[in-house]
Amino acid sequence: MKALNLICLTLLVVAAPLFAQESFQPYVAKVNGDSVRLRSGASLAHPPVAVMAEGDELTVVSEKDGWATVQLPASAPCWISADFVKGANDGKSYTVTGNKVNLRVSPDTNFFPVGQAEKDQVLVIAKGEDGKPASENGYVKVVPPANAHGAVSLEFLNKVKNVAPEKVEAVKIETPEQAPPKPADGESIIPKGDQPAVAKDTQKQPAKREPTKAELDDERKTFAELERMLDDEIKKPAGEVNLTEIRKMFEQFTEFSLDKNIGEKAALYIEKIDLTVKLINAEKARLDKEAADRKAEAERIAREATEKPKEPEQPKGPVEYLAIGTVGSHGKTAKTPASHRLYDADGNVLYDLRWDKGDLGKLMGSNVGIVGKVKSYDGWAHKVVVIERIDVIETEETK
Repeated sequence: MKALNLICLTLLVVAAPLFAQESFQPYVAKVNGDSVRLRSGASLAHPPVAVMAEGDELTVVSEKDGWATVQLPASAPCWISADFVKGANDGKSYTVTGNKVNLRVSPDTNFFPVGQAEKDQVLVIAKGEDGKPASENGYVKVVPPANAHGAVSLEFLNKVKNVAPEKVEAVKIETPEQAPPKPADGESIIPKGDQPAVAKDTQKQPAKREPTKAELDDERKTFAELERMLDDEIKKPAGEVNLTEIRKMFEQFTEFSLDKNIGEKAALYIEKIDLTVKLINAEKARLDKEAADRKAEAERIAREATEKPKEPEQPKGPVEYLAIGTVGSHGKTAKTPASHRLYDADGNVLYDLRWDKGDLGKLMGSNVGIVGKVKSYDGWAHKVVVIERIDVIETEETK
């Protein structure tokens, strides 16, 4: 029994540090550099969410592979679909109506979510320049809650104090009015209207840290992959090319690249994309017009094939006939330029006849009056009347 107790005690001693390693002690950290990027994920490939200044405080909730996962500061952009929130009567907060609704750093689905809001969670409304709740593209802007996270490289953080795990969710989130000063214009991706007033720093700012070789290599690798994506997209048929998302990625490099040359190269790619989009849109318009013209022509042909052509209306009332005579054969098998012949009472040839709208064979031997156009044809002995009107004329013999 004593041996068994000794074994159990030994196992507990060995297991204790293992269980301790599984838990993480959240802590408050200060940013130790200027213009430090807070990203949407733990890699340089993730786009920046905000730019932190020297001395800014962040709550670290986990660490991995040289990155700290932090709660988004109040100054960071945070959006949620308007379809899954309900505004409070006081106009200060939203209540989440859906389960695990994504929180995003832009009012669209271009980037991965930075967290999920639970059903019935209360979110503080973020207001725009006009003092009204900010909204765009079916999203509403909120102050980032404690469960909205970003990532910062651990080398830019200095631990200040621990935060009890059970109090992490209750850590006070500063409102936009209380937020600390942010970087000057041009150093932040946050729209100017969304930033609090910037207090001028009378102290001399420390020199900016030079990027490490690993950071530069990672950035160049990511940029090269983006170049390949652009090349592959441009090779597609004009109707399938979509450069919107690729252009946004190049915009990130123009603003936040560590290598100045890459930033300048990204700007040139944006110009190339804009020109390409114009050409593609023109080509799409041309193809659409050709397709519309082909469709209209096909519909016209089909319509004409099914519609019965209208017969010209025969003249009515008194008429002056071009000639009156008896319909007979012209003695030939040809039906053009004439199929029959008109004879006078003495058997003399008056005209050869062609009736495109009817059958002269049914009028053989009939005495008729004709109206039409007289035409001459090379190699044809008699003039031909192309009949426009023909009337059977009764005589004393036919009555």
